[in-house]
Amino acid sequence: MDHITSKVYNHMKSLSDQNGFTPTVRQTADCLNLKASEVECAINKMQQLGKIVVTEIPAKSIIEFVD
Repeated sequence: MDHITSKVYNHMKSLSDQNGFTPTVRQTADCLNLKASEVECAINKMQQLGKIVVTEIPAKSIIEFVD
């Protein structure tokens, strides 16, 4: 994983482990001082690498960590 993808993964995984749910793209971007588009790109990369599974439902996405 590249640096940004790794930062996003670690942040989202940590909050998921603590709270039981992942932060939004906007919350992640704000916390890591990134653009929302950078976070979305990182999420797509994590999906391609098999690190996460994203389930799309109306008005919501669910992200599950594979490892």
